[in-house]
Order: sequence, then C-alpha cells, then structure tokens
Amino acid sequence: MFIFFGTKGKTISGKLVEGFQCPSCKNKRFISFGIIRYFHIFWIPTFITSRKVGIECTHCKRTLIGEEISNKSSKQIKAIVFNKQNTIPLFSGLIIITFLFLLTMYEGNKKSVREYTYIEQPAINDIYTVNFNKLFSDTESEYKYGLMKISSISLEKIKFKVSKKAYNKVSGVRKDIREIKTLSRSYYDKDFLYISISELKKLKDSGAIYSIDR
Repeated sequence: MFIFFGTKGKTISGKLVEGFQCPSCKNKRFISFGIIRYFHIFWIPTFITSRKVGIECTHCKRTLIGEEISNKSSKQIKAIVFNKQNTIPLFSGLIIITFLFLLTMYEGNKKSVREYTYIEQPAINDIYTVNFNKLFSDTESEYKYGLMKISSISLEKIKFKVSKKAYNKVSGVRKDIREIKTLSRSYYDKDFLYISISELKKLKDSGAIYSIDR
C-alpha cells in the first residue's frame, strides 16, 4: 500500500547553554537541542505537530528532555533552538498548498469572467457543457451532463443544437470535446433549443451551464 502522508521527526542542534546542573555529575554545561515532529504530504513537510527541547551534559552525556526541564528553562531553550531558519521550511507544504489554492481561485474567477463574456458576446460553434436536470425541469436522470452548441444567433434568441448523449460525469462530455465527436451532425438531436442571452445568464448563475468552450 502506497502511503503519501504521515508524520516524521527531526532533531535540531542548538548552542552551548549554562545555568543548569546535571543530576548525575553536577556539571553545569550542556548542549541544547530540539525535537520537531511534523506532518508531511508526499514527504514534503506541511506543518509542525509538536516541538520539544532537550539538553545533553557535556561531561557525562546525561540527557534531559521535555518535562524533565522546567517550563521557564524550556521556553529559553526554545527561543534559542527553534528559529525561523529551521522552522519555516517545515511549513513549505502548507505554503505550496495555499499558493495552489489561491491560484485555483484566481483561475476559476478568470474562467468565470471569460464565460460570462462568451454569453454576452456569443459566437457560432460555442460549446456549452450543461446539466440537463437543471436545464429541463421535467428531466431527472443519473445521466445529467450533456452538451449544447450554438447553431445560429439572432437579436432575440440563440439557437442551440443539443447532444443526444448524456453522462453521469462531466468528464464524459469533456472526452467527447477532446475527441472532436462534437463536430458530427449525428451527435445532436434533430430538435433545436432557443434561449435568450438573459436566460443564459440565469442558467449560468444556477449552475445549469457548467462551462463554455470557444
């Protein structure tokens, strides 16, 4: 089974610190360090899940970690060990995800503006991927995604050819467009559909029009 997410650990070396007393040898010089656990997706660090600090005696190598160190001392060591240089990279996945989300939002908004422009300025052979269940009030089927293609344009109405085929997923329609099946006359029903620009806007707002290709 392929696992593409999970948690991992990382140890970060700190500086020499004093002011503590080793319970084993009474030495007062320690090397500080930090232990970070982080969540990863495809081994890309996404966000930190926990941070602990520790100290190691320079004489007997006795190690104290987490609750073995007082809260006050732990905070002081955290400030030394966990700096921007070694913690920000562990949020790289989150930064990438945020960037991709914003990019998707931007592209989606740009696509929406472009499609409303297509409705305002229709062109012959524009292809509309539609939800037949929302387009026709008397239709309720699992195979709801189909296609309309502009056949002619007048001042009052736009004349559409309507596909004979319908699919349960949008991908079926997209495949037909990619494979140029939509160029064939036999792909469409013999009856035409007439819709005004104002009606098209409402259909787009309601989600009856999924996308428009030109």
